[in-house]
Amino acid sequence: MLVLVLSILDIGANCQSKRGNEWISGAGGQKVTFDNTNITTSNSVFFSTYFTQGNSNICDTDGKLILCSNGFTIYDSNANIINGGDTLVPKAFFNHYGGWSLYSQSSIFLPVDSDKYYFITPCNSEGNLCFGCHYDELFYHAIDMKANGGLGMVVKRMQEAKKGVSFSRSQMMACRHGNGKDWWLLKQGGDSNIVYKFLVTQDSIYDKGRQVFDAPYWGANDLQGQSTFSKDGNRYASACQSDGLLGEIFIADFDRCWGVLSYPKVIQMPIASQYEPLDSTITERSPTGLCYSPNGKLLYVFGYSNIFQYDLQDSSWYHVAGMDTSFIQFQDYTNAYLGPNDKIYIGNFGGASKQMSVIDNPDVKSAGCNFCPKCLRVDTLINGYSLGTPPCMPNYSLGARECYPESTNEIIDKQNALVVYPNPAATRIFIKTKSKQKKELYNSIGQLIFSTKENEIDVSRLSKGVYYIKCEGQSKKVIIE
Repeated sequence: MLVLVLSILDIGANCQSKRGNEWISGAGGQKVTFDNTNITTSNSVFFSTYFTQGNSNICDTDGKLILCSNGFTIYDSNANIINGGDTLVPKAFFNHYGGWSLYSQSSIFLPVDSDKYYFITPCNSEGNLCFGCHYDELFYHAIDMKANGGLGMVVKRMQEAKKGVSFSRSQMMACRHGNGKDWWLLKQGGDSNIVYKFLVTQDSIYDKGRQVFDAPYWGANDLQGQSTFSKDGNRYASACQSDGLLGEIFIADFDRCWGVLSYPKVIQMPIASQYEPLDSTITERSPTGLCYSPNGKLLYVFGYSNIFQYDLQDSSWYHVAGMDTSFIQFQDYTNAYLGPNDKIYIGNFGGASKQMSVIDNPDVKSAGCNFCPKCLRVDTLINGYSLGTPPCMPNYSLGARECYPESTNEIIDKQNALVVYPNPAATRIFIKTKSKQKKELYNSIGQLIFSTKENEIDVSRLSKGVYYIKCEGQSKKVIIE
């Protein structure tokens, strides 16, 4: 019976595995096709449409393009607007931004059946229009590809998932539910680190509340930003461009069955002044994109001009690359995504860019990851642009996993868990709790070493061995190396 169940789950995962095999990107919509080990680029039929930041698309289970969007309008594979797919945001908002989305990760397609899809778009309401304002509404739209004689149709338009709150203009991503059918959609709040969670099912989209974290404080300058899940869906990360954050990145574990983020941690990207000759202050301390390695052990962080790699196991940073060309020709790194071939493809922000750069071996530490500058290329420019940002797509190939029943108290405990990192540690440990209560450090035989209300402890003078941190009735084992 177990073998049969696993086989069914594998079949379910494989039938989803090609939904990300064709990408539409850039002004004029260049097509990038992944076919096994072969990658081809070609001029598409989207000659006057911008797919440069808020773009998204989805393929059928055979890897053929079905639907794509510039963030505001849905097109079929022949560049026709599908029935009911025009202006899927308030009209004033649509006109305010010229008919296409300027902000990264501001649209996404999610399949819930073989021919049924949701298209999700955050936006400003009619009365809150300005280029610097956070979004305050989240709409979903239901698509039936069997309708309209098989040409597809938006059967539900502009359904409100949530309104009247502050959303980031970027930072939206989905992860397959543990049941292998539904989706968790996570949307970052505007200023504070509030994560709004939605359960996407075949019937509807349900507001599942929010989780609030102490940091980071995102700020208003969120033109570029990205939320991402690891390939297995067990880790989450989010960051955005901001004048005030100075490179802060939020990471946490994620439970695909219950939609709970736990063990939160804020890391800070390195100051890149040694790599960036012209800007040592704000620009290169603002992450524009994130991507986990396929094995989930490394997190890639992209600044305007530099690429860093963070080892989640030992908390080490590595500088992977600087500009992929000269300063005058450089177009700025932005969002990056894993391709179907498990390579990372890095988008460009603005400018007449004919290529994306690639990380060929992203599971390998440091320079061994093999950064390949401008290695995904097209031959011609359309409308002055060619390749911009990869489309916003979740891991469509992620299958089901077994979900064990948990009580409400167990779920709450995950959110309020005592977190100690790095672990093992050699010099310092950091402690994350919900309040500034006293933390006590004990040795392996139960002797109290010291207590503090601080969230950082110098352990460099302690003997190597096993210790225990206790706080608010919780304890955590710590290994000092």
